[in-house]
Amino acid sequence: MRYPDSRKEETHARIVASASELLREAGVNGIGVADLMRSVGLTHGGFYAHFDSKEVLVSESVSTALGQTIAHLRAAAEEAPKNGARQAIAATYLNAKHRDHPERGCAAAALGADVSRLAPATRAAFEARLEEMLAMLAEYSGARGEAARDKAIVMFSTMVGAMVLARAVRTKPLSEEILAAARQSVQ
Repeated sequence: MRYPDSRKEETHARIVASASELLREAGVNGIGVADLMRSVGLTHGGFYAHFDSKEVLVSESVSTALGQTIAHLRAAAEEAPKNGARQAIAATYLNAKHRDHPERGCAAAALGADVSRLAPATRAAFEARLEEMLAMLAEYSGARGEAARDKAIVMFSTMVGAMVLARAVRTKPLSEEILAAARQSVQ
């Protein structure tokens, strides 16, 4: 039985969505193709009907995950009262829910160290989304030109670094202190 092309596209999207969560939760080397395919109810053999390699899937998944973060932060900024976009972005990113659920959070905080060791194509996909993130943050920086980009870089670097540290420490009070200090510094 032949399925319509739309079914293949839907299945492909399901695989990428599942992979983007699993990769953020377990890391690039923490999940195999067989486990990933099982998570969407498919067999390992079906993987190659959608992707040439695991690296291609990782690249798409990282891009998808960062795209979700961009959309989530933009929505928070747009729903914020006038002149409150930066505070809304900081509050949306630097909180316990994001810390406690890396599988639904920012790929930069969950996979940044992994991405730096991956193939050039994956690093290029990551960099393209990073440029989108920086452009979006620059819009809400309150500055113009190079100063806006610099502020965006500092803001995102601070948020990602704080999230990595907040997840890494063993005690909740220190974790909360890290998140609160970073929120204060990027507003």
